Amino acid sequence: MSQLRHLVLIVHGARADRPDLRHMVEWVREKGHRVDVRVTFEGGDATAFARAGAAEGADAVVAVGGDGTLNEVVNGLDGFETPLGIIPLGTANDFARQVGIPADADHAMDVILRRKPTRVDTAAMNGRRFLNVSTGGVGAEATAETPADAKAQLGPLAYAITALRKLAENSASHARFTAPGFEWEGDFLIFAVGSTRATGGGSLVTPHASTQDGLVDLMIVEAMTRRDFARTALRVKQGEHVGLDGVHYHQLPLVTIEGPEAISVNVDGEISNAKHLEYRARRGDLWVHLEYLPGEEATAP
Repeated sequence: MSQLRHLVLIVHGARADRPDLRHMVEWVREKGHRVDVRVTFEGGDATAFARAGAAEGADAVVAVGGDGTLNEVVNGLDGFETPLGIIPLGTANDFARQVGIPADADHAMDVILRRKPTRVDTAAMNGRRFLNVSTGGVGAEATAETPADAKAQLGPLAYAITALRKLAENSASHARFTAPGFEWEGDFLIFAVGSTRATGGGSLVTPHASTQDGLVDLMIVEAMTRRDFARTALRVKQGEHVGLDGVHYHQLPLVTIEGPEAISVNVDGEISNAKHLEYRARRGDLWVHLEYLPGEEATAP
């Protein structure tokens, strides 16, 4: 038998009654592993539970839910070497999709039990760590305004529908972007800062991002006509927008964004508003159980 493990599962409260999750916990325990289940009730619970699990010496702390739960767990593990595991039971599951973690709970647990953890980069926005992509402008507003029932019924399509409505409004924001060797100020429709490539159910907003280079990828779409933005947005979905007119793309160790008014920002599914945003790359500061690194799908076994 493989080495027995101590796993702390941090479960989003809305997912706690799922039969597939209960079945997974049962068979893992039957194999002799210790499984502690912690169910979240309100914001901040997952961060506190992750921190406590790491302090207790768990072999892995497992985020069971969507990208918001994952974000909280990642922040709870800040400062610890405890590996992260992921059971992706949310709506978009952007990070899990990029690292080959199956949507099936049993198969996702197999990745945790059979794959050794890999060290990856994260990023931070105003000191708060995130694992995937942070967006501002139209993208963040679409995430914030997508109803929960629509996400439950339509999945990632719900974000696209809301984004189309925001596109029709075509409301630009103003900001100044500064970084080593780069400065730009103007009106923008959307920006993204990514440690990985995709967000919003698979849109490749930062298609050259890597979790191994110690950099974040910055993408800015300038204010443009509704028709031009619609064309650009389609190219963004496929990751084909780098080099287009009105699109800026840079790989940087850090970037500061300042606006005259608060900017709506999405960080791994969590929404905040601020006039001053400071993004930093954090090289190799998280262990995670994954099937393959983002961008390695073609070579994965």
